[in-house]
Amino acid sequence: MKEFDALFFDFFSKKNNPDILLTKIEFYNYTVQIATFSDRLAHLYPEQKEVAAQNKENWLSESYEDYLESKASQKK
Repeated sequence: MKEFDALFFDFFSKKNNPDILLTKIEFYNYTVQIATFSDRLAHLYPEQKEVAAQNKENWLSESYEDYLESKASQKK
């Protein structure tokens, strides 16, 4: 889980830093990797399968365009 924590915090640090703009590829690399961890979680903790599936769906539905809009509002 250390890998997940590092990836998750790195993504949010960059996402929330007004001086950093992730490229589309970087953004989706993060979201897909985080979604993949949800799959691993479902295998490790079968009782959390539904929660993990919902988390995976949420991460895969993240939009780069929404991210860009949020970055524009950070600059204001």
